[in-house]
Amino acid sequence: MSDKHTLTDFEEFFDITPMSIIIVQDIHKIVYANRSFLDSTGYTFEDLGEITLIDLIHEDDRPIVQERIKILESGGKPEKTLQLRIVSKDGNVALSRIITNDIIFDDKPSRILTGINISAKPLIEQSPELVSSLLQTLTIHSELGFWVDDINDHTVFINDRMCEYLGYTLDEIRTRSVTDFFHPNSQELYYQVLKERTEGKLTSSSYELILINKEGRPNTYRVVGSLLYDRYGTPIGSVGFFTNIEATKKLSLTVSVLNKYALFSRFKDLSSFWENVLLDLSDIYHADGGMIFLDGEVLAKQGSFAKNFNPQDILEDLAKKGENIIHCQGNCKHVYKEANSAVISVLHLNQLPAGFIMLTSKIENLFYPEDLDLILAFCSQISLNYEHHFLYLQSEEERDFVSILLDILSHDFLNANTSVHGYLELLNQYVETEDTEKFKSYIKRSMSVVERSERILQTVQQLTKIQKERKTKRTVIIRPILDNAIDVQKSMFYDKTVDVKVTCTKNLKIIAGDLLQNVFENIISNGIKYTYDKEVKLEIECIEIQEEDEKLVEIKFIDYGVGIPDKDKPLFFKRLSRGDNRFQSGTGLGLYMARVLINSYNGIIRFENRIQDDHTKGSAVIITLPRG
Repeated sequence: MSDKHTLTDFEEFFDITPMSIIIVQDIHKIVYANRSFLDSTGYTFEDLGEITLIDLIHEDDRPIVQERIKILESGGKPEKTLQLRIVSKDGNVALSRIITNDIIFDDKPSRILTGINISAKPLIEQSPELVSSLLQTLTIHSELGFWVDDINDHTVFINDRMCEYLGYTLDEIRTRSVTDFFHPNSQELYYQVLKERTEGKLTSSSYELILINKEGRPNTYRVVGSLLYDRYGTPIGSVGFFTNIEATKKLSLTVSVLNKYALFSRFKDLSSFWENVLLDLSDIYHADGGMIFLDGEVLAKQGSFAKNFNPQDILEDLAKKGENIIHCQGNCKHVYKEANSAVISVLHLNQLPAGFIMLTSKIENLFYPEDLDLILAFCSQISLNYEHHFLYLQSEEERDFVSILLDILSHDFLNANTSVHGYLELLNQYVETEDTEKFKSYIKRSMSVVERSERILQTVQQLTKIQKERKTKRTVIIRPILDNAIDVQKSMFYDKTVDVKVTCTKNLKIIAGDLLQNVFENIISNGIKYTYDKEVKLEIECIEIQEEDEKLVEIKFIDYGVGIPDKDKPLFFKRLSRGDNRFQSGTGLGLYMARVLINSYNGIIRFENRIQDDHTKGSAVIITLPRG
């Protein structure tokens, strides 16, 4: 605008254009606004006299304007086009594309700002030709994806950037709906947002959607948009600006997962820990299968593996080649059924390759190059977390072990010594009398207590062995261990006739350790001890079972003794507990040690009645261990 024309010459045009127009002088002061601007923002001329340009801008976008002001104040020329969020009088926020130009207004240097409010009514109220022209002008060079669809989800307009994001041509998208490209997780959110806006509810103008591109890759987008209305206020479509935030989203979520597992106290069960890690990683990278392999064990898995897939071979191959990550694209079925993409990243323990995390997908080329760097960094850090957590667990176990020994020494051993001391005092009183029977009685009781003290010390020695053995497991054959335990216990009870029927395959193998015989002996001993008849009958059965993908062996010890009330069964596996008064002759540690050992072999030990609803007819102790 020059001094040959006045504002009046252009007012009629300014007020009928769908574009918002304001004129600014002295960088900050608003001296003119057209009807479209006033209608869309709710301000009056009087309001504009009391505020400045910066007051119209959303606080997150103000740094952009302040930077431009600095350039103007220094005599520079900022870019003519910018994109800002404008705040209306009632607090609503609308995204606008703004073009700025220098003019002379009222004989003073000024700037005219012309903007299109994408989420405002004026845009859609104009003729289709004008709207199409405006959209082309506004979005042809935009860094944002731009999409307009009608109330029936048919595409009205889409810009080149959105086509580039999705990998389709304009013609391929034009006849389709935006929802055709949605990930299933985003369908519900999109329709919920539309429903709330249609009902006039106040919702966020910004939300996240996952769209799937032509290659099948999901990508997360930040979407800013709103409904579009006709001149009668009826919703006729929606408009949205799309920003691809997939890379930053993955980075943020990966860091969040690392922080989540930084404190192992939440995940004392290692299997639960790794299962949760795998689930979280699968969600972040849109994988539909995977595995975590560490220290020779599959600690977590999702999906079906190829029959010839051997994780140990994969780890050895990685170590041999000196690679930290393998990226498979195309046909990856040699590692995983139906996999067209796979990433295998090494886990290091003590700076040596000890395992890997694998993520797989049916989608070909699922993983971006930046994903590989992020997954590798994650594996490096989670390995350190695991090492720290494992050391923490070991220290807890050591503290618990010391606590057990202190309990034994302070409880049973101290009580036994106190009893011996008492009997010796009584012997001292009767040493010069002729009451031989009392004298013998006190000697016998003292010897009994000393024998009990010896058993307690033996128990402490066994616990020390258990603590060492908890870290070692191997494949063992059950039958020889059972036979040895039976022979030892029969010799201990020479005053009874013991008949043991064993049903156990000769070469049946399990994963356990050297102290398994001690567990068997303790259970057999209890079965004999608490059968009060002179003739004792025991049955031992070995049964192979399958639970999900795991092969197990159940070893069942059945006796015909006094049995255990149901309410007392849990007590027998606790430290220093002996159940009711029929079971007071032991140390209270035999079955506790059995439970500790069986747990260290990744097994379970439990009680049942021999006859289901009658505990008085004998007991069954059942041990479940992994098959070798």
